[in-house]
Amino acid sequence: MFHVPGTYSGGEAARYSWTQTLHEISLRVPLPADLPAGAAKCSIKARSIEILVDGAEPISGELLEAAAADDSVWVVERDAATTLVATIKKAAAKTWPKLFVSDADPAEAPQLLDGLEGRAAPDGTKNKSKAEMLKDAKARAAAELTGPSQAKLHVIEGKTGETLALSATEVPPLSVLVLRGCEGCTVSLGADLAVIKLQVEGCKRCEVRTHGKLLTETVEAWNCTDCALKLGSKSSTVQVDACSALTLAYAKVEYFDRVMHTGPKGMKLAFEDAPQLDETLESDALAKAQGEGFVLDEQTDQFITRRVGTADKLSTELVIRLCNDFPTTEREAKDFEERTRMHADKLDEVVDGMLGSSLGKTLTAAEKEQMKAMMASQSEAASAAKQQAELTPAGRHAARVEFKKNEGNAAFKDGQYQQAAVHYTEALSLDDKQHTIYSNRAACFLKLGRYQQALDDAQKCIGLAAAFPKGHFREALAYQALDRFAEACASFGKVLELEPNNKDAKSGLDIARMQAERKRRMDAGQVEIN
Repeated sequence: MFHVPGTYSGGEAARYSWTQTLHEISLRVPLPADLPAGAAKCSIKARSIEILVDGAEPISGELLEAAAADDSVWVVERDAATTLVATIKKAAAKTWPKLFVSDADPAEAPQLLDGLEGRAAPDGTKNKSKAEMLKDAKARAAAELTGPSQAKLHVIEGKTGETLALSATEVPPLSVLVLRGCEGCTVSLGADLAVIKLQVEGCKRCEVRTHGKLLTETVEAWNCTDCALKLGSKSSTVQVDACSALTLAYAKVEYFDRVMHTGPKGMKLAFEDAPQLDETLESDALAKAQGEGFVLDEQTDQFITRRVGTADKLSTELVIRLCNDFPTTEREAKDFEERTRMHADKLDEVVDGMLGSSLGKTLTAAEKEQMKAMMASQSEAASAAKQQAELTPAGRHAARVEFKKNEGNAAFKDGQYQQAAVHYTEALSLDDKQHTIYSNRAACFLKLGRYQQALDDAQKCIGLAAAFPKGHFREALAYQALDRFAEACASFGKVLELEPNNKDAKSGLDIARMQAERKRRMDAGQVEIN
């Protein structure tokens, strides 16, 4: 990336700056701090750009090279300073020596930074090394994660029977546009409007038309009835939950990629240029397609509808989650397993390599063949076990519980007791009959000083597995921390019944007995003199 001080087409002093990468240009125009909303406008076309700011001369001109106008956006940032930032996507990946055709040629042709660490930019500033740039990028990413997001909600709520035409002058830049609780309305998003995403919540008999840009290409609809979303712009991901008689009408099939949905009731998908893909989705039919014994949970079971390959129809599949919570489908999981299974030719290669070792040279021909057969059998057995663990609902569920438990164990070993408790809680939300996980979470709460919660978990553990020594041991520690020494003695005693040689329990019992006796004397008014 390099920096060039820009001069606008009138030839006056620099009023903006611009930086570029191989694929895009970032144009920054300082604005007055008190500039009202809507007072700055920007128009980006294939070969020109125009920036209009109230009370100032326009910045405009013919671009040196072609831009991808549809993929270019602009926003007004109001941080330490107010700045209009236009991100211009280049139509072709190449270096621009200047921004406008009318700009003077630079004294030195700009170059990309790669290989030019420490080189001075045309404005005299020193370019940073790659290591410095990486450090800065990490700092910016951290600031984005911890600081306030630029995205803001723009909510239109409670409208009835209205026709609303929304434009860039009415909706703040970098907005999440929310239509909530509207009835009988027609809402149109103008071609000049760019929002982060569109959310339609709790609306009835509404029609929403999108012509502007959805920066994340995301639309969400929740609890809507008899509504139509007419999508005239790229909407790659549409999330639909608890909607009835919802129509998703795409102006072009290229605007569609996938629809994620739960509990669809008469949801229609329509395509103006590909009517053969039109389809209506019903939750009852989707549940039936999963086979006998499948019970649909309309609150949590999620499906994905998309076009697989070049098929002339849509495919709807149940979304499953692997042990690490990765969302996928049965078909994709099976395809992955098939691709990663060790096939015969690869297996022979591995075995031949092993047999070529010093150990392998000592084997007879019969022993070598026996070893090959054993390895092949183990490969098939491992594949079958993986299928059982990942490709059946019961096995997949058990694998998710185990995965969460193992994450908790790893966090506990690292001393991250709060995070470990979170992982154990996630595991218990999947299976609340796991006594060892209650015991592990009790250990976390003991480390965190949350003794009542530790006691509660230890007792749940004991309720599930009365013969599990660790449950009683952690119950004893919790009682001890809560100054309930007599009960602690009883719990340590139970541990010793189960494990007579448990040294920690013996030591704990001795201490608890002394604490109990001291408490008895204090309660009786017998003051100890040391």
